[in-house]
Amino acid sequence: MKENEVFDNKPSKTRSITFRLESSVIEELQFEADYRETSLNVLINQILRRYSNWERYENKIGMIPIPKIILFSVMDQVIKSGAENGIEDMTKFKESLVKDLAQIAFNFLKDSVLLIKKNYNLLSVLEVLEQYMKVIGINSDHRMDDDGRHIYVIQHKLGEVWSLFIKEFLILIFENLGKVKVEISSTPNTTVAKVFLNS
Repeated sequence: MKENEVFDNKPSKTRSITFRLESSVIEELQFEADYRETSLNVLINQILRRYSNWERYENKIGMIPIPKIILFSVMDQVIKSGAENGIEDMTKFKESLVKDLAQIAFNFLKDSVLLIKKNYNLLSVLEVLEQYMKVIGINSDHRMDDDGRHIYVIQHKLGEVWSLFIKEFLILIFENLGKVKVEISSTPNTTVAKVFLNS
């Protein structure tokens, strides 16, 4: 099963429309299309779909672009600072920090999903998260195995603490919102969730 097939089995309708663009813009887009070994039409469709599905909502939901190196470093620095300032049980501190941040992200998610999808349920949340990961450049994959279990792979490359955060975040999404049990495993750079979803 291909990624997205679970959510969208309908073929997309298309229609023709004409735009006048500056020559320099067309040249840059053609250069990018050639680099990606795709057509100019496909590239422009991807750009417009990304804008339609995500970018037009970014300011409304308060999103800002953050370099990956900052995301990678910030949690480690908080934990390091905690150790330097006398927190004795660092394992408990790390677990508490991760759980609190996951809860904050989960609470934030509802308003964002309602704005973008106009409804709030497990499938709409998963669709928004998939769009978000594409936009910020996190590799992800969604498949179904032979027994109908959904397998989500998120390759974030942000380190062990972020794997713990993603694990807690996914537990909130699947178990609190979706009311389904999820099995999660992780490495410092990748998180894998396996779950049976209710039809």
